[in-house]
Amino acid sequence: MMKQFATLLIAASLCAAAVPEASAGIKKFIKGNIAEKAAAVRESTGNEVSFLAQSAIDFALEHKQALGSDKELDALAAAGVLAFPQDALLHLGYIEKQEIAQKFSELFSQFTNETVRIALLNKIVALKEVLPTENFIEHLEQFLQNGNIAAESNIAQTSIKTLGEIGTSKSFSVIYCCKREKKWPQYNDEIDAALVSLADKSLPHILAIIHEGNVKDDIRPLFDLLTKSEKISASLKSEIAENVLSETIYIANNSSAVTRETVSLQLDALDSIIQNKWTRAAQSVLAFFELAEREYRAGVMTGDEFVKVVSGAAAVAPVDASSRLSSYLAELNKQTETGSKVPEKVALAVIDALGEIGDKSSFDTLLYVTYVNYPDMVVAAARDALARLKW
Repeated sequence: MMKQFATLLIAASLCAAAVPEASAGIKKFIKGNIAEKAAAVRESTGNEVSFLAQSAIDFALEHKQALGSDKELDALAAAGVLAFPQDALLHLGYIEKQEIAQKFSELFSQFTNETVRIALLNKIVALKEVLPTENFIEHLEQFLQNGNIAAESNIAQTSIKTLGEIGTSKSFSVIYCCKREKKWPQYNDEIDAALVSLADKSLPHILAIIHEGNVKDDIRPLFDLLTKSEKISASLKSEIAENVLSETIYIANNSSAVTRETVSLQLDALDSIIQNKWTRAAQSVLAFFELAEREYRAGVMTGDEFVKVVSGAAAVAPVDASSRLSSYLAELNKQTETGSKVPEKVALAVIDALGEIGDKSSFDTLLYVTYVNYPDMVVAAARDALARLKW
């Protein structure tokens, strides 16, 4: 009997040892007023940090409705968020992580204090690899779209940066609308950086803007932003350029008059396609050659620009461009034969392109150049092109 009693005493003592007394920081939090609770969180160290950070967040959410806009409660909420450690999430399941993410969303919604909100945004970015952010992203998108945010508020700037870090393709559209509506022009650099950061995951939204927008306010600014950025991949730049060229061809074909603004954008899109050797745009480039002929005749495209189109067609779509360029040279031959003056640089560009392609089907047209009253330089170029044809 005495032996059994001794065993029970040992077990009881072991159990007591397994439940250590609360640390001084935890005691201070439990016993203190709100300001003392916040101080306890800020001063916390070691294993107590995670417990106190979560306790501060829970306390702030529980008593927010009763206390309303209270500076001390704001300070406690901010302290809890700032102290919240990443390792508190490492061993949690997905549902538990979602619960914490939900608390962060509730804090952002209920606490309008800028310090609390900015602390939350920075913490979300810091935890993005281990915390489910889908609901918070959606909440933040709605906040930027519909929130009553003062023009000079830093919360807009930080919210835009945060979406640039953790956002989705939908976030791209939300931020673009802010740019389009000039909500915060003082944050244009942050807006542009966020759009660039989200671009790779947002191609459908980018294409929607290109195909639904206008040249001046939508297509040109977006094209310049994305194709000039070193952070955008060559393939994405090419996709954008191809769609911009296709859309501006459509605009030009359905307008009573083509503007220089549209022509300039077409040429820049072509440059991007050529630079990235984007042969998938072959049909768009050939369609642009057809349009460029008319734009050149109408005087909205210069001779040098038309030469660039000729060279581009040969570079991007050599097989399909050969017959079209040969037909165009035949038209120039007829004009020269009837005494009309043909721009020498245009004739030289077409001849050089045919020689570069080397398709033997252009033999007769090139040979005819040598029989027509062209300048000697053009005739010499035709003979050189003939020598380069592949048989």
